[in-house]
Amino acid sequence: MKSSKKKSVIILFLLLASILGYSQYQSASEISVNISENKIINEDKNNLNYKIELEFENPSLVILPVGETKFFIFYDNQIVGKGNLESFTLHPISSSHSSATFVTDQKLDEPKSVKISALTKYDLFGMSIEIPFDYHPTDEQTRRFIQQN
Repeated sequence: MKSSKKKSVIILFLLLASILGYSQYQSASEISVNISENKIINEDKNNLNYKIELEFENPSLVILPVGETKFFIFYDNQIVGKGNLESFTLHPISSSHSSATFVTDQKLDEPKSVKISALTKYDLFGMSIEIPFDYHPTDEQTRRFIQQN
């Protein structure tokens, strides 16, 4: 009787841990991104160097240490820039800011679709989880982004 009760408790614990783990994975994949600031830091005849500040919102209950992230800027479905996002930590149910720089060799002259794509690596409990994200700035953010050019 005791061994079947023990097995039931272990199975129940594993089931609850699995449900909690899956729900936190789902929450982590729902991280939202906002461009809070962007400005040109250097301009030469071939390239524009930008500094960009991104705000990440973490809806999960897990602290997520984020390693360096390479990202790409798409403008009208073409890659126009690439950059690196500095390492930072996303605290549970809060937002965090991170700075990045990126380089583009194209002038952006009219509002078209802008997208930021990246593959972010999270180091969590000795495991690495890679979660892709695509961010589509609002029309207002796109206008501000283009006015910087």
